[in-house]
Amino acid sequence: MRNRLSHIREQFNAWQTRWRSLRWAEQRLTPGLAAAFCGMALFAAGAWEPVERLVYTGLFAVRDRVNPIEWDDRLVVIAIDEESLATYGTYPWSRERYTDLLNQLMPAQPAAIGFDILMPQSTPQDAPFAESIRFSSNVVLAVGSDAAGKSIQVAPSLLGPTDGFVRIGHIKHRPDADGLSRQAFLYEIHGTNVTSSFGIALLEAYQQSLESLITTEPLDIPNVNPVFVTHRGQFDQDHPVWINWPGSTHSFTSDRTTEAGLTTFSFAQVMAINDSQALAQFQNKIVLVGYTAAGVVGNTEDALRTPFDRQTPTAGVYLHAAVVDNLLRDRFLTRLPLWWTLLLLLASGIGSSLILKPLQVRGRMLVIFGFMPLWFALAYGSFLAGVWIPVAAPVATSVFGLLASQFVEQRERQTLMDLFEINVSPEMADFIWQHKSELLTEGQIRPQKLTATLLFADIRGFTSISEKLPSDVLLPWLNRYFEVMTDCIMAHGGVVDKYIGDAIMAAFGAPIIQPGAAAIQQNAIAAGQASLAMIERLQALNREFAAQGLPAIQFGIGLHTGTLVGGTVGSRHRANYSLFGDTVNVAARLQDLTKTLTLDAEYPILVSEATYQHIHESFNLLEKGQILLRGRTVETTVYTLTAKSLTQHQPNRSSRHFLEQTVGK
Repeated sequence: MRNRLSHIREQFNAWQTRWRSLRWAEQRLTPGLAAAFCGMALFAAGAWEPVERLVYTGLFAVRDRVNPIEWDDRLVVIAIDEESLATYGTYPWSRERYTDLLNQLMPAQPAAIGFDILMPQSTPQDAPFAESIRFSSNVVLAVGSDAAGKSIQVAPSLLGPTDGFVRIGHIKHRPDADGLSRQAFLYEIHGTNVTSSFGIALLEAYQQSLESLITTEPLDIPNVNPVFVTHRGQFDQDHPVWINWPGSTHSFTSDRTTEAGLTTFSFAQVMAINDSQALAQFQNKIVLVGYTAAGVVGNTEDALRTPFDRQTPTAGVYLHAAVVDNLLRDRFLTRLPLWWTLLLLLASGIGSSLILKPLQVRGRMLVIFGFMPLWFALAYGSFLAGVWIPVAAPVATSVFGLLASQFVEQRERQTLMDLFEINVSPEMADFIWQHKSELLTEGQIRPQKLTATLLFADIRGFTSISEKLPSDVLLPWLNRYFEVMTDCIMAHGGVVDKYIGDAIMAAFGAPIIQPGAAAIQQNAIAAGQASLAMIERLQALNREFAAQGLPAIQFGIGLHTGTLVGGTVGSRHRANYSLFGDTVNVAARLQDLTKTLTLDAEYPILVSEATYQHIHESFNLLEKGQILLRGRTVETTVYTLTAKSLTQHQPNRSSRHFLEQTVGK
């Protein structure tokens, strides 16, 4: 039977330990889960996206300064710029100009030529242009849509004669809400009708041209990631890719400009080349032809804003150049999948709560402000590797974790302070808060046995005074007395446990357990110092009362050191911290015995034998004899303080320092 009871007891203790662990986890995880839920809800609502887009732009700006990358050198742009318009006339041009360009480039044998120019109307110049297209066999023409979404196709007079010799690619794209173009879709799919993007069509023409060449020299045929061709549904208008812009596209000279590796020629200058060696620059290149003149770009839907060209728009031809570059280098940006992002936000909320919980406010702020640049550095390193991870959402969720931790801590602090109300000094209240883990359990002060010195003070003749004074005078008079006496107690590190009518019950050595003889002695000395200070302050207070025509106060103080039980008492509606035990009874009865002191007693203070043992080296005490306290069977030796004490009764300003040295030893 005994073994069975022992086994049951062990199982109960194990269950209790697990329950406490769960409660600890709940208290630690709840703020983090709340922060994570908030961050994920805002993410689902799209609240972070505008900020993430700003971060996207910032990542490009940092990379352009720290780790710039180059455009693929197989790309060439022939720009119809201001100089070209001045040479050949205003926009739009006759298709004769495009025929002349194909004929001019033919000896150079570019691998693919794409015209980022919509040609929906038939013109008299279409026949020779179509003939040049058939002869080149590597031309890509553009299709698109107008502002109303109506499809714009290639003129039948061009498409019919070139059937089988030309490729078609759409030039549609959707800028983000802030006007920047960050995405592109590689295919437009409607049922069984699939239209490749301009970039995909150029790449296919490029590969076919290189594969059909007869040469003894090895060719650099691009090894494009086959996923972009075989899984078209993953890159349609509903699943755009994120463009990894290599660099800016602005500022070209009248001859040629290389911006971060992107080679751009003016149309007029290309047409003026009469040297086959100079034309060789276009051999086996992907050539994109498009309008870049500011007057044309600004007045059409072809205006393009990129992370490098935010203020002054550039031409849409560079969007397709960037898509081809990313296809050739397989360097589109990849965003984290939705569930990975949600897990990241969950980890940010919970992790920040767990990390920040043990820290003070300053430490928490340092961690959060240190986390921001570290996370941006991680995001930047990931960005260089082609993965765009969220920055704003995890950082904000971590800040939510900080706020949630602060909120929970404030509630815990308020709970703790509500238990003590105004009965401890700010210094002691702060000390109690710093050691809350040793004191609190589930929002209440855990029951604990401690050794402390109890001070009990009571006003003489209060009943007769209360009968004479009206209530509107009595209560301010009594509260003024409590205020002054409480200040004395708190100034010496004491805790006012309660006011019992006109009596004050205070403890020195509570509510934090302070083990060791040195701590017990220090608290007893502090109680003696507080008692002398109370008597001294009472003299000044009585002069104040006399000036107001109020009765003077006389009181007695009892001091006893012993074991107490401290904890939370009350109901779920109202709870207080309180001390219990025989020590309380002894101190109260010693206070009551001060009424019997003769006039030759210097102070109305009676000290028990237990307290005497701790303070006799610091105070002059006079034995008053042995008495039998009411309710006890053993006589108690009592002492009173004399006029001369061996220590100055100054406020115990080092009490917190002493507590920090003794608590936990």
